[in-house]
Amino acid sequence: MKHKVEICVGTACFVQGGADLLTYNEFLDDEVLSKCTIDGTNCFDECKKCQGEHKPPFVSIDGKIYGEMHREKLSRTLREIINARD
Repeated sequence: MKHKVEICVGTACFVQGGADLLTYNEFLDDEVLSKCTIDGTNCFDECKKCQGEHKPPFVSIDGKIYGEMHREKLSRTLREIINARD
């Protein structure tokens, strides 16, 4: 089963780095890409829920929300999740 990755493309996430995450083919390696389905999705409303605890952009991986996501963090997080499953 592939890991489900959703990148929030709500306004706050999009302008604070979500747009950059949508270029995942440029920075994720082939092994990670082969074990994930990655899509942009509508706003998670996390900006309202977290009350400043976490900041955009938000990414959901297998239903768990991660904040302050950037290329390196997404790559590292996915690698850790994939390795933990193997």
